[in-house]
Amino acid sequence: MIRSPSLGDPGFLLPERKDRIDRAVAQRTRTLVVVMEAFCDPQNVNAVLRTCDAFGVQEVHVVEGPMKPYTRNKKVSQNADKWLDVVRWKTTASCLDALEARGFAVYATDLGSGSRGLGELPFAGKVALVFGNERRGVSDEALARAGGRYAIPMRGFVKSLNVSVAVALSLAGAVERREQERGRHGDLEDDEAAALRERFYLQAVKQRSRIAKAEAVQARALAGRAERRARSCEATRHKPGPTQQIVAGRRRRG
Repeated sequence: MIRSPSLGDPGFLLPERKDRIDRAVAQRTRTLVVVMEAFCDPQNVNAVLRTCDAFGVQEVHVVEGPMKPYTRNKKVSQNADKWLDVVRWKTTASCLDALEARGFAVYATDLGSGSRGLGELPFAGKVALVFGNERRGVSDEALARAGGRYAIPMRGFVKSLNVSVAVALSLAGAVERREQERGRHGDLEDDEAAALRERFYLQAVKQRSRIAKAEAVQARALAGRAERRARSCEATRHKPGPTQQIVAGRRRRG
């Protein structure tokens, strides 16, 4: 007997959805990460998360600033954060300590005279790209610890870009450099990729389950309304009209 998949079963996923997840995992990496340092605008954080997902950057580090912590904005992030590993830190030092202990080189955006182009920096190893506060830029502490500083060339009158745009341009360049130096961008180990696929399957199934349950509720509601309408029509059809009521009354008097 063939059992149909339940709502909690990965078999409940459409083949197209499963294939899309498999392709996304194949392009995922944890050897290129983004560090957002004390961003002021939560909308920028959400926009960066969306960009990181688009470029296959699985791990994102958020150093909390003096402003309130960012909150999800599904319209901006397009739910990208649920597919990412977002790590929050209280200080820049603790964040960079952890990344350097894992073998990451730290590159920071900087408009200073000592900065180079992103294409001049090596990307064969693990790299963390640090983006600073929208007003003050990357902190002195992060700049002091950076093994490389780079700037995005400006060819107009403006001197800087919105930070979410800077992240997008930086990741586009970084992915291209990684493919040149490493031969590919996605580089998860087999066990990492398998675990991530299972996690994504489960998240996708939960989403599809919610949709299916909502559709079932809606279908039951529509069926209930149709049944009530049918009963009302049936009752109206059998209800005696005025002439029938007069005749029935005369019969009773006779």
